[in-house]
Amino acid sequence: MREGSGLSGESRPRKVLAIGLPVDAEEAAGPPALDSQDLDPLAAAPRHAAEVARALARFGYAPHGEPDRDAPAGRVLDPSGEIRTAITTADNDAVLIVHLVAHGRLAQTGERTLHVVGRDGRNVDDPVAAWISLIESHPDKPRPLTLFILDLCHSGTAAELPWHQQMPTGKRRAWVIAASAAQDQAWNYRLSRATAAVLHAYSDGVLRADASLRYIPLATVGREITRLVAEYSREEKFFQQPEGSRIPFFDTLDHLPFFPNPHYPPRARAGVLAEVEQDLAPLVDEAFDPLHFMNRGAGGEALDAGIGHGYFRGRRTEAALLSQWFNGDGPPFAAVTGKPGVGKSALLGVLICAAHPELHDITRQLWLPLPHRPAVHDKLAVVHARRRTLEEVADSLARQLGASAADRPSAGWDAEGLARLAGTDTRRPATLALDALDEAERPEDVVRALLLPLAQEASRVDTMRLLIGTRPEPFAEPLLDLARTAGVLVDLNAADRADLHADLQAYVRDLLASAGPYQLRENAAAAKALALGIADRLAGDTGERRSLEQATLEWGEFLVAGLYLRHVLTLPVESDPARARELGRAAPRDLTALLRLDLARPGERTWMRPVLAALAHAEGLGMPERVLAHTAGAFAPSQLPAGEPMDPDQVRQALDQARFYLRHDVDVDGTTLYRLFHEGLAERLRADPYGPAAAFPPPRSPKGPPHQEGRDAW
Repeated sequence: MREGSGLSGESRPRKVLAIGLPVDAEEAAGPPALDSQDLDPLAAAPRHAAEVARALARFGYAPHGEPDRDAPAGRVLDPSGEIRTAITTADNDAVLIVHLVAHGRLAQTGERTLHVVGRDGRNVDDPVAAWISLIESHPDKPRPLTLFILDLCHSGTAAELPWHQQMPTGKRRAWVIAASAAQDQAWNYRLSRATAAVLHAYSDGVLRADASLRYIPLATVGREITRLVAEYSREEKFFQQPEGSRIPFFDTLDHLPFFPNPHYPPRARAGVLAEVEQDLAPLVDEAFDPLHFMNRGAGGEALDAGIGHGYFRGRRTEAALLSQWFNGDGPPFAAVTGKPGVGKSALLGVLICAAHPELHDITRQLWLPLPHRPAVHDKLAVVHARRRTLEEVADSLARQLGASAADRPSAGWDAEGLARLAGTDTRRPATLALDALDEAERPEDVVRALLLPLAQEASRVDTMRLLIGTRPEPFAEPLLDLARTAGVLVDLNAADRADLHADLQAYVRDLLASAGPYQLRENAAAAKALALGIADRLAGDTGERRSLEQATLEWGEFLVAGLYLRHVLTLPVESDPARARELGRAAPRDLTALLRLDLARPGERTWMRPVLAALAHAEGLGMPERVLAHTAGAFAPSQLPAGEPMDPDQVRQALDQARFYLRHDVDVDGTTLYRLFHEGLAERLRADPYGPAAAFPPPRSPKGPPHQEGRDAW
C-alpha cells in the first residue's frame, strides 16, 4: 500500500483478526531490505484495522487476540503465527474474518506469489496463498469459514489463485476481498475505509438488505465497498479497483454467513406468508408466484389480514361455472375479465388455491367457504404474468408440464410444443392458467404468439385446457372474442347489482368482525349499518341501482370497499347505526379518491405522493430505495432543489405510509425492490404525477355535504 496526497438468531462463534502493520526499519533484526527503504511508513495502518474491527463488532464479531503493536525495538512482528493460530484453533462452525492493512509485495523468485511486508520491510515467510491453502487443503480438519479482507498492494493475486478457482463454490471455506488487482497498488487505506463505512451503514440502516434474508449477500457488500472505493479514487486521483474471489457466473454466494442482516426477524416473527413462501419455494415454479394467488384469494389485503382467514365472498355463479370448468366441463378455453379491482385475481386465486396440489391443503381456510370448488388437479400449470415476457411465460408453463432445460427448443416453446408436453391422455388433460395478462411485458406479443395459438390448439387436441385473466384491453379482444363465441367468458363487470349489493354487505361485515372496534357487541348494529351504507354507495340501493348500472365505475367495488373500510377504521368509532350508515354512504367510488383520503389523513405525508409517483415508473420487479430517493425528488420540485435526492429517512417514512399501495420483491443482490400494487394506479399516477396534497379534500363527515366526484384535485 502507498499513502496518497450482533444479532438476533445468531449462535455460531464469530472472530475477527485485524492487523495493521506499519513499516519501521529500526525494528529490523538486521539491515533493512534494499527495496524497503522507499516504502511509506503506513503509520495509520493499526488505526484503520481497529476501525474495521469495531465495525465488525456490530455484527457479532469478537477479537481473536490483539497483536502487540507496541513491541520493543528489535522485535519484528510476523502476522503468520497469529493467522495460523486463528485458522487452526477454530471450530468448523466458526466464522473468521482476517483483515490485513499493510504493504503487499510479489515475490521476485519462486512462485512469485503475494507476501505481506512486515514491520522490518521484509516479506513475511508465509505467502497469503499458504493461509488459504491451510484452510482449503485440509477438509478433514476443523477450519473456520474465513473471509480475508486484504488492504495490500497486488492483493488481487490472492483472489484469483487458479487452484482455488477450480474448487466448487459450495465447498470453499476461504474467500477474499482484495484492495487492488494483481499488478496494481492500493492507496490511502481505501479498502479499509470503505469496508468500515459500508458495515457501519448497514448497521445504522442507511444501507439495507431485504428483511427476508438472514445474511447480507457477500457479493452485495463487495459491490458497495467497490462503489465507495471508486468514489475515493475520483477524489484522490489515483485509480484503484478492488477484486474478489472468482466464481462461475451462474453460482451465487447467498449461503455465506459473514454479515448477519440486522433487519432479519427471527422465524417466529417472520409471519405466515414468509413461512409459506419458504416452504413452497422448492415445490413450485418461480413464475407461478403462489403468494399472489393466496393473497388475492384470501380477500383480506385491504386490512393486511394475510392468508390466515378467507374473506372471499360472492361471485357464486361465476365460482360454480369455473369450478365445473376446472373439473373438465365445457369448452377447453375460458377467460375472466373485468375492470381493475373487480376481483379477477381474487376469483382465480381462490379457485387455484383449491385446485393446485401444493396449495390445496395449506389454503383450506381460503376456499372452504366456497359453495362450489374445483377438485385437486395434478396437471395444473399456473403463471402470474405481471412483468413477465413471452419467453418467461412459455418457459414457466413448459417447466411445470415437466420439461427440462435440455428439452427447450432453440427457438423457445410455442403452442404446439406445449401441447406435446400436455400429453395425449384425454381423461387427464393438462390445465394452463395465466393471470394478469394485461400486466405482462408486451402483452400483445404474449397473446399473438402464444395464448391465441394455445387456445386454438386446446380446442383441437382435447388434451389441454387454457384459462386466462385479463382486463378488457384492445390487445386481449381476440382472446375475449374467442371465449365469447367458442369458449367460456366470465365478465365480472356484468354482475347482477342486487347480488353485488348482498355480496358487498357480507364481505364488509366479515372484515369488520375480524378486528377493530366494530367486532364488539355494543357496535354490532353500527357494523351492520356501516356495511349496508358501503353496499348502497357502491352497488346502489333499490332506487339507485338502475342509474348505477348505467354509470362507468373505474374500479372494482370489492377493492374500493376494502380500502375505504381501512380508512374508516382509522376514524373514531361511529356507534350510532344511522350515522354509521351515512359514513358508509360517504365512500368514494374510485381508488384515486381513496388515495386522496390517505394523503389528507393527519400526520406529515409530504413525501408520500412523490414516492408513489416515482414508483409508477418502476419497471421489472420494482425500484430500490437508492434509485427511488433520486427519482421521487424529480416529482417534488417545490420541496427539493433540482437534482437533489430525498433523504433516506424520508423515503422510508413515505414507503411505510404508502405500504398498502405497494408490493415488494428481493433483487438478486438482496436489496428490496418496490412497485405499486396495481397497474391501474400506476397508469393514473403516470398520467398526473404532481397533484398537490394541499388540494386533496379531507373526508366529509356523515352530516357534511354530499361526496363530490371528479378529478380536479388529482
